[in-house]
Amino acid sequence: MATPTRARARQQPDETRTLILDTAEDLLRTRPFRELSVDEVMRPTGYGRTVFYRHFTGLPDLVLAVLARVLPEFTDATQAFVESAGDDLDIERARTLLRPIVHHWSRHGTLMRAMRDAAVYDPTIEGLVAATQDRFHAMVVAALERRRAAGALQTADLTQVARLLAAMNQRYLLTTFGDGSEGVDIERTIDTLALGWQAIITAP
Repeated sequence: MATPTRARARQQPDETRTLILDTAEDLLRTRPFRELSVDEVMRPTGYGRTVFYRHFTGLPDLVLAVLARVLPEFTDATQAFVESAGDDLDIERARTLLRPIVHHWSRHGTLMRAMRDAAVYDPTIEGLVAATQDRFHAMVVAALERRRAAGALQTADLTQVARLLAAMNQRYLLTTFGDGSEGVDIERTIDTLALGWQAIITAP
């Protein structure tokens, strides 16, 4: 239940910003970005639009701030997986390495969807999405190059294989968790993704 506006007036600016972020995060976990409005975000806080624009330039800026809370976890999990994907990748190893990524999506899939949706409206978020994809692609290429040095993927175009793997990851996790994780079998999701990676990355 929202605290009355008079109590809100005693908050410091950082507390107000945190309150707005908490409210926006709650909303983005239950509905698409395109359905969000400044008034809807501010209503539970007891503040109006003027206070919103003291802290954020608009809804895309707000989404960036919400994503800043969860993206480091995603980046760490992804980097740990891809750095090890160039080594021997049996199915159990793939499951172990992919588990943190899948669990991140199970908790934050709707926020990751919001990032994709907001990128359509805001060049800064579009750039963030592109930079994230470029980093992932570069790490996959490096992992595949190590696999090639070990004797695998000798005839493949590594850049194209990396694009395939990156697209597979993004699309599969987005369609699985973009609307929330309720009813999703997490372990089956991990198994499915692991099989895909293991089959492609260990090909002769």
